[in-house]
Amino acid sequence: MSTKQILFLIDQIAKLGVNALTFTGGEPTLRKDLPEIIHHTGIVHDFMNGIATNGYLMPKLLKDHSFEGLDYILTSIDYPTAEQHDRMRGIKVFDKVLKMIELANKRDIKVLVSTVVMKDNIHLLDQICELTENLNCSAELFPCEDIIREFPNKLCQIVNIKDMIPNISEWAKTIQNLKKEFNHILTDPFSIQVVESGGFGGYPNYYQNTLRCHVAEALLFISHDGNVIFPCKIHPLLNINAFKYPLSKIYYTKEVKEIMSKHDGYDFCSHCRLGCAIAASCATSWKAVYAKYIKGFIDGNLK
Repeated sequence: MSTKQILFLIDQIAKLGVNALTFTGGEPTLRKDLPEIIHHTGIVHDFMNGIATNGYLMPKLLKDHSFEGLDYILTSIDYPTAEQHDRMRGIKVFDKVLKMIELANKRDIKVLVSTVVMKDNIHLLDQICELTENLNCSAELFPCEDIIREFPNKLCQIVNIKDMIPNISEWAKTIQNLKKEFNHILTDPFSIQVVESGGFGGYPNYYQNTLRCHVAEALLFISHDGNVIFPCKIHPLLNINAFKYPLSKIYYTKEVKEIMSKHDGYDFCSHCRLGCAIAASCATSWKAVYAKYIKGFIDGNLK
């Protein structure tokens, strides 16, 4: 999409009454107009807004641009050393992430570190938590996912992904113990229970009755080409072009409402435990809101 098209969609999103927006990818920092888009989002419309990035380009961008209006940056640290993290990521990015965090702290831009917990790094989580705490970041630690992404005419899955997924009970126990030592961890007991109980899906005999998936209601996914996707970015059952139909009409169509009503009743929802899906769905439960946000604020881990 052009800059003009993106700003047009942001204006429409604002009219829907949305109050938070995240730019993800892919890699959003590849767009030369990102500072302009952030300004339009955070200053013109006063959205709470952020970007999800691997951090590679961010140190230079933060030096060259004010990024006025940017509230937070979501990034990844999967190992406590540059050698380990860079080997997994495939590029030398660890030191750039640390520099990005340093610059962000000076601008009062919050940084959330999302760590993918795997078999070969679960024993390093205490070191990762110590590092992120010292960097003045918040931290999310969810287990590696067995995701089959759907694209036009093909399915895509990481080879040997099951060899990377940790034992979920071990993960749950590890996070519960770490939370006793570190107060910057956002992975709350409510979310841990959802994951450990089997995640979403399993209709009609759901794996857990703690929380249904509300992603289709809580999140509005717009792809790089201007298509609005339902129910989620992993499984685009419905694609509607936002330049042909206003977002306000798309969101309230019969087809979209039917998708929303099914929650995690689709076969592909089986055992989904994506952190973003759980966080979005938590807003529909007062118990979850308390566990993840209110108690998190009181305890001081929502920096």
